Amino acid sequence: MSQQFPISKLTLALITLSAASFTQAAGLDRSGQDIKGFFNPGTYAEIDYAYIDTDVSAHDNAGTDFGITEDESGYVKGNDTGDATDDAYTFARYGVKTDINENFSIGVFYDEPFGAEVEYKGDHNFVSRPGDNNFVTRGPDGTPVVLPQSALNPSVNDPDYDKNTNVSVHTESWTGLLGFKSNGFQVYGGPVMQKAKAEVHLRGKAYGPLTGYDANVNSDTDYGWVAGVGYSIPEIALKANLTYRSEIDHETEIGERIPLLGTGLKNTALGQLGIDPNSDLGQSIGEYATTRATVTTPESVNLNFETGLSQEYQLLGTVDVRWVPWSDFKIVPPFYNAYSKASVEEGLPLLSYDKDQWKVDVGLAKRFNEKLAGTVTVGYDSGAGDPVSSLGTIEGFYSVGGGVKYNVTPEWAVSVGGKYLKFGDATGQLPNGSIVSKADDNDGYIAGVKLSYQSQ
Repeated sequence: MSQQFPISKLTLALITLSAASFTQAAGLDRSGQDIKGFFNPGTYAEIDYAYIDTDVSAHDNAGTDFGITEDESGYVKGNDTGDATDDAYTFARYGVKTDINENFSIGVFYDEPFGAEVEYKGDHNFVSRPGDNNFVTRGPDGTPVVLPQSALNPSVNDPDYDKNTNVSVHTESWTGLLGFKSNGFQVYGGPVMQKAKAEVHLRGKAYGPLTGYDANVNSDTDYGWVAGVGYSIPEIALKANLTYRSEIDHETEIGERIPLLGTGLKNTALGQLGIDPNSDLGQSIGEYATTRATVTTPESVNLNFETGLSQEYQLLGTVDVRWVPWSDFKIVPPFYNAYSKASVEEGLPLLSYDKDQWKVDVGLAKRFNEKLAGTVTVGYDSGAGDPVSSLGTIEGFYSVGGGVKYNVTPEWAVSVGGKYLKFGDATGQLPNGSIVSKADDNDGYIAGVKLSYQSQ
């Protein structure tokens, strides 16, 4: 079937922005799990690299109840936390596919789908300061019982101790694809291998009796799957693809530390848990524990649509939609969960979200000549609920971006792109509902470069 729409080969210009499509999105979403390269005809390969620089700051809670309040009416604007994402975040992505014959295609794609790099520095409630008091609990008459941080976590007296709240989450995924196409339709699917690891360190009086808590989630590799269906009409440069990715369960060891349980306050803390300090169980509990837990990265659905808009002006339009059910996602370290039962009967997760993510990007690409094409996009990300975790005070974003693609040879091309993100205002909340911060007027930008090869 002849390919009459002249923009078709340079429709890849729209994928220019894939080099800058990595985002500080809802939940832990980062890459968008894009496999659009698989839908290009012939043999195709790409290498993407993106640089993300965001400014995500907030103000802690200066309320009289030691920064702890269960509703926003008790929030008092406090110290500026500074940029918690001060260190730039980088991503890499690559993939290759080829057509075995006119019906069958195979491909392999690598990306870094979920992640976070957050660190609070400075002089505020998310940094441990030995002289600060921490809210611990309330006495029978409702009076707060408070103690200095050094009593809850003696490590803060060590000048070499890391006193900053910080979190690091990193995942890598390899997706294998086999596709069958006929009469414009295509079905595809394959296995996904995913590697994940994480660290969380809570500091400062914002975390009360859990100040000094550490969790190290060991690296784990596990498997899921991907499947989808597509339809194309080459004469008008139309492509539509709907892709589903499964959840992936990572069952792994977690090293946890609750410093309070290694101090003279251990008996009081165990009593809050309803555990007799003199029992065998009470005697066996210390400040360190190695436990096992399952962390499940979420399922997702991606819809990618593009079509020629004008043959005369050589214009192409696209719409990309992504759904991720972050409301189902939780990280529940067993030791943390057990201790949190002192305040909530069923215990609390370390990290969870209230709502599902919807992300939409609309783009317009134009071919200028045989070698050069450009694109512009606008986007919206709904976020995953507000209030959000204190470890990342972002409630969605709006974005605008652009990019160009230059064909060095008929097969090889270089693409560069950029995107500006305007983040939504958000309220930082602990798992127990306490409001500990508020963020506004945050933004960021992304720059990316891609080298691609296509031969038909």
